[in-house]
Amino acid sequence: MHLFDAPLYSQLLAALLSSILLLKKRTFFIKVLTLYLVITFVVELIGTYLSSIRGANFRLYHYYAIFSYFTVFILFRSVLKEKKYLKIVYVLLVLLVILWGLTFFDKNYMHYTAMLGSLCIGGLIFLYLRELLLSNEIVNYKKLLPFWVSVGFLVFHLPAIPFFSFWSYMKNRDLVPILHALIVLMNIIISFGLIWSSRKVGY
Repeated sequence: MHLFDAPLYSQLLAALLSSILLLKKRTFFIKVLTLYLVITFVVELIGTYLSSIRGANFRLYHYYAIFSYFTVFILFRSVLKEKKYLKIVYVLLVLLVILWGLTFFDKNYMHYTAMLGSLCIGGLIFLYLRELLLSNEIVNYKKLLPFWVSVGFLVFHLPAIPFFSFWSYMKNRDLVPILHALIVLMNIIISFGLIWSSRKVGY
């Protein structure tokens, strides 16, 4: 298996495990997570194919990006009980949509969109983990699927902020394998969470 195939296979694993869990527990969180993971795998599969025949696949990932950020927002909003701090995230999402729109005219905005998107996701996860720490659920955190998903997303999105901030200054793409490694690690953590939390009834 080629190193650059690893992210695709790890995403396939996460999508399959989530789909299997969905057959057992049809909660809103699992439904949205499964949608996210399956679409992510399909996009990566198409993107890999397009890269092999023509190289450029900007529009595919551009449309996927806005889907990805809003799906993750819906995902964590569903588990947050305290909504008042979400106003900050709403403002960031508005800025994100503006940057995303500007990217149609100038592709250089794509890196800023990625950074702001990761910042939004980081903010949502911080709110969730803060709420978890202050609740009784912290005792059984290892069996909570949202916890593992949040850890997986943090592993990818926190390093992604400085990574994309220097993207335009990179003369080559030697650091891309690092991004691929983060994707694999994220999917492994999410997959582990899907297996570990499969005995828990509700979240």
